[in-house]
Amino acid sequence: MRKGTGRMVIIDYEKTENPGYWLDLLNRCDWSAGRFLHRILEENRFHELYGEKARVLMLTDGADLVSFCTYAEKDDIPDTALTPWLGFVYTAPKYRGRRMMGRLIAEVKALAREDGYDTLWISTHDSGIYETYGAAFDRVLKDNGGQDSRIYRLNTYGFRGWEKADVPARNPDYPGIGTPRDLYNALWRLWKRETCAPRMRQDWSEENPTLGQCSVTAFLAQDLFGGRVYGVPLEDGSFHCFNVVGETWFDLTSEQFGGRELQYGLDWEQSREEHFRKAEKRERYEMLKAALAEYVRAAE
Repeated sequence: MRKGTGRMVIIDYEKTENPGYWLDLLNRCDWSAGRFLHRILEENRFHELYGEKARVLMLTDGADLVSFCTYAEKDDIPDTALTPWLGFVYTAPKYRGRRMMGRLIAEVKALAREDGYDTLWISTHDSGIYETYGAAFDRVLKDNGGQDSRIYRLNTYGFRGWEKADVPARNPDYPGIGTPRDLYNALWRLWKRETCAPRMRQDWSEENPTLGQCSVTAFLAQDLFGGRVYGVPLEDGSFHCFNVVGETWFDLTSEQFGGRELQYGLDWEQSREEHFRKAEKRERYEMLKAALAEYVRAAE
């Protein structure tokens, strides 16, 4: 489980050292579904209802419960093959309006990717909430109570070109990293403030760890998959880097721009020699490269 920044930490309820404390906070929740979650956890019925691999994730701030949600094989929609689900999404009143839930949603997306899913499902009676996190309305289904529920789908991969990012790795030094999607999965755990461009570090967050990571990521991807690195010219005179391998284009760090459409093209090829004349950029690249090597060793 990934640690948060400062005092903010994401914990897995069933793996925490003090589950009773957090269970009690669930029971004090001002949302009936939170109290229902408390009851089924206390009665040991959680996995029976939501699947053996289901997890309760909590964003904590010291001793405070900021947000919680579940990542599960099943939700409140019967007789469906749709899986996995993001459910029980809640933020405590004093933390609302600060996109705290975004941190948990990013974590759930990462868990789904690691389990081999490119789509995450959400069942809700609300609208206008999950769209802000990139979810799209898909259909209406009946829930366990026979009520209409709005079903949203959320792509677990958010980078530009993810749908076709399946070119094979050419570098055997990173076992387990077979495609750009695999590299993205790993880097989501490895990008950090120290590998972000210094001028952007004050805005870096775990909800969007791609910020300020484009050049070091693109050249690391080139190490694994070959091809060329190109740049999108930005208003400040810098370039945003992305990869082209044969006919496949992918931009592992495009999420930092939110919904903004970049003008990709092949007019501005980028040279690692030029980029790495900056000592700090080379150091960030080497840091990310070493972290990836350690990541694949630990996974063997």
